[in-house]
Amino acid sequence: MGRKGIYLFALCLGYVSCLDLKIIAPYEPGHDGAEPCLRICAGTTGRVGTKWINYHTSGLYVDIDIKECDFKSNQTPIITTVLAGTSSHWLTDGGSRVYNPSSAGFRIYIHLRGEYGNIKSLYRTNQWRIDWQAIGYTC
Repeated sequence: MGRKGIYLFALCLGYVSCLDLKIIAPYEPGHDGAEPCLRICAGTTGRVGTKWINYHTSGLYVDIDIKECDFKSNQTPIITTVLAGTSSHWLTDGGSRVYNPSSAGFRIYIHLRGEYGNIKSLYRTNQWRIDWQAIGYTC
């Protein structure tokens, strides 16, 4: 490895060692800071791969699997979500409301009021998806 490679390696190592994550209001009692067991995990259901399921006439839901994050099974991570897409997702309600969170996954329901159109004609065309982040413990 040349000088340039060593420099880049040291630079990257410096960035990694500067990462500091602190939870100031811990979700689980007894955990109050960044420790080797704290993990940030993020993902998306995908623009074309989101498996939306019809919920009544003006709603949809999707179950999101986060098992690959390897969070402790007896502790629920902190999960934040956003409904994203190319258009019209701003007309919906519910994209950031997490239901049944666990270390294995969660569910999101979205609703579109009738005066805005038919939700079933919008979600595929506009590539609606859920982008998410979870922070939890692995040990």
